[in-house]
Amino acid sequence: MFKQYIFLAISQIFFPFFLVLFFISSIVLLIGIAGVTLVVKMGFLDLAQLFLYSLPGTVFFIIPITFFAACVLGLSRLSYDYELLVFFSLGISPKKVLKIFIPISLLVSVVLLMFSLVMIPLSKSAYSDFVAEKKSKVDINIRPGEFGQKLGDWLVYVNKANHNHYDNLVLFSSNGLGQESFIVAQSGVVNNKNGIFELNLYDGDAYFAQDNEIRKVDFKQMDLKNQTETLQLSSYDLINYWKKAFEDSPAQARRFSQAILTSIFPIVSVFLIPLFGIANPRFHKNMSYIYILSGVGIYFLIMHIASQNVPFIGIFFLPLVWLFGSYYLYKRFILKFY
Repeated sequence: MFKQYIFLAISQIFFPFFLVLFFISSIVLLIGIAGVTLVVKMGFLDLAQLFLYSLPGTVFFIIPITFFAACVLGLSRLSYDYELLVFFSLGISPKKVLKIFIPISLLVSVVLLMFSLVMIPLSKSAYSDFVAEKKSKVDINIRPGEFGQKLGDWLVYVNKANHNHYDNLVLFSSNGLGQESFIVAQSGVVNNKNGIFELNLYDGDAYFAQDNEIRKVDFKQMDLKNQTETLQLSSYDLINYWKKAFEDSPAQARRFSQAILTSIFPIVSVFLIPLFGIANPRFHKNMSYIYILSGVGIYFLIMHIASQNVPFIGIFFLPLVWLFGSYYLYKRFILKFY
């Protein structure tokens, strides 16, 4: 009965929080996905597919923070409504409250590990593979009369477009102030030859600026080539994918460290739930929101610093220090008085 009561209090906060954060992150996600359509033509179903591929990474960061906040705020609401004090007077101790949160926190951490180590790498690979496949079909979305459109490393402006045939093209590419390229062509065709993306330009002029010198080239035909992206990851490559973290790949080691430390945040913070949520409303002000923001902020700040500098040491020491430190505070400020 007591367990169901606690779960009800948590669920009443968790689901609204989760839905609000999920809605906000989905809007940001859709804006990012919309940027892909500036180069590659995609329909509604294609955008929906990209959105699904992006969901695991979005949900992964929402769940631990929402779960921790909902647990603390659920207990805090019961405390400041005097309901938790009634349970304590009936003989229920903080230890029993803690025992309710340990299994569910462990379950959430296991689910997050599945997200971080399996689903997110596969979904990112599927996302990039899908975009690469679209690019390989040369279904390029260059709209006539619009500025700021990119085609590989080139900014492109076209006056007229008919499928993959373009008239009156202007292309610009820059590798800094020291090297710039500017091309004007009367017509152009986009095609794909054996995985090589190619833009054929006809009847134009090319200007190359480098080291305070400008060279002009008149051409009848100019071919700009760029190899299209290849498929990167499949399910059987996961071991090799994460194996790079233990080799000479600091970026992959950082990702691995952040994946592990974010996943285990719910279980290593389990003592902070009663510490922040249990209070006597006669003697304490409700500071649960400040405690949540401080706890989450400190943990993820330390995680970021550790993953950047000592990723593997951070995987072992941060959880241990965080867990024993929170247990000490829980024992001193909760078990001592309740």
